[in-house]
Amino acid sequence: MKPILLNQPLPEMMSVGSVENLGSTVISGSPQAEVAMISGTPEDALSCGLFGCTEGEFSMQYPFTEHATVLEGEVELTNEETGESHTYKQGDSWFVEQGTKVRWHIRTPKFVKHYLAVAQ
Repeated sequence: MKPILLNQPLPEMMSVGSVENLGSTVISGSPQAEVAMISGTPEDALSCGLFGCTEGEFSMQYPFTEHATVLEGEVELTNEETGESHTYKQGDSWFVEQGTKVRWHIRTPKFVKHYLAVAQ
């Protein structure tokens, strides 16, 4: 078991640079990403880890189905196909299906989520 608790120190994360390095398109700012794998690798059918990002706005098409929970910061996610938008803060969660186009607006200097990803 690997506990991930709110308001507790997070594992060390590795910088991956611009979110463009992960296939996203930057809309505003210069969002920089960092990651920490907890189980598996991004290439595995099932993986989980942490994703962190600095303030900014970007668009991406989800390469996997994901359940995520915000550990730190605030983000507004907008489904680019339907226009549906929600703001998520610490402790809030979402579920998104693979292939969904999502616009991310990181509203705080730092944002971190824990995620479980399933790729088909």
